[in-house]
Amino acid sequence: MVPLALMAMTLGAVQLATREGWRINLTESEPLGFYRLRPLQDDETLSRGTKVELCPPAWVTPRAFPFYLSGDCPGGGMPMLKTVVGVPGDSIVGSLQGVWINGRELPNSGQLLRTAAYPWIHLPHQQGRFVLGKGQYWVYGSGARPALAAQSFDSRYWGAIDIQQIRGMANAGG
Repeated sequence: MVPLALMAMTLGAVQLATREGWRINLTESEPLGFYRLRPLQDDETLSRGTKVELCPPAWVTPRAFPFYLSGDCPGGGMPMLKTVVGVPGDSIVGSLQGVWINGRELPNSGQLLRTAAYPWIHLPHQQGRFVLGKGQYWVYGSGARPALAAQSFDSRYWGAIDIQQIRGMANAGG
């Protein structure tokens, strides 16, 4: 009976923490740890370096990309924690070799054709030159360790996101 009560208390604490905006990042796309989510205010703009919780485009689904976990985003996947690296007006150049923002190369930003764990899944690519429009952002998994950024599933594969896809800003430790 005690383990059941302990499990119920733990579940209740997790639900309360989630309602209060707390998130835990256990992926290697961003530094591991606890983050406090703050919803965006009306007409708020984001700056480079801001960590955000977002939903990728609806066509990014766990069925199409089995490494992407299920959740409550429009495509049925889990919200992601990423870093804003491109803001409205920025020029983005994408190729298999990497991503350049306003002429500066983003470290570890080469695009993978496949993942090691799912070699039969062909990853989409964003190649060419893009200028981010009003309310558009380019996001990137900066990595729990820098080299892990190369494996992040982010705008390199699904393009710019609109501000409506961003659930809030995520601050490490609250």
